[in-house]
Amino acid sequence: MFTFSLSGLEIKSNDNGPTEVEENETTSRSAVYMVFGKFFSPVNNEQYDAAINDHLDKEIKDAATLLPYSFDIGRPTVDSSLTLEKYMDEYSRLFSDSGGSKLLASSQTDDKENLVNQIKRDYEYFGLGANADARPLDHLATLCDFLQYLCFKEAATSSARLKSSFERAQRDFLEHYLTGWIPSLVDEVDKLTPTEPFSWALNSLKYFILADYEYIVQILGG
Repeated sequence: MFTFSLSGLEIKSNDNGPTEVEENETTSRSAVYMVFGKFFSPVNNEQYDAAINDHLDKEIKDAATLLPYSFDIGRPTVDSSLTLEKYMDEYSRLFSDSGGSKLLASSQTDDKENLVNQIKRDYEYFGLGANADARPLDHLATLCDFLQYLCFKEAATSSARLKSSFERAQRDFLEHYLTGWIPSLVDEVDKLTPTEPFSWALNSLKYFILADYEYIVQILGG
């Protein structure tokens, strides 16, 4: 059985739907978004431990077992002497600048407020809002949270109409906020010569998002 696990969002509506569903290709997609969301969240001990002890690539590969498309990501080579402090410093070096965090979708536009409000409306339409930790709504980890939830809701519904609605929402969200931004972010961060596992995780995320978008477009018929 599979259940979602939101870290940057929480359910604000009275959702009495299923909380667990049988594992399948759609829950596998949800699970991969969950792992990426956890990785790109602000650094904590759990994230560091997963990265330094080779748990991260195993988590992603386990999550991706039932994906309906190929997703061969290899594995990162992480220096075992990398301390938590150095790991946190690298996270900051790669993803922070004078304008704020590069992991915010709004970092790619001059109309930041409008973009965040658009994302907020998408969340609210599906009954979601910020959790008590108040992580930015346009943070990459929060965007992954939302896609994780949409995939889970798709897997949980028995209605063909609702299934199609969740698929269209995934396609539109990926197209509007991620398929253009993430490749640009990877190119930007690659110029800084990132250490592992950051380079591996970013490139894996790019590959996954583009493959997932192509898959959703195909099943919706373009």
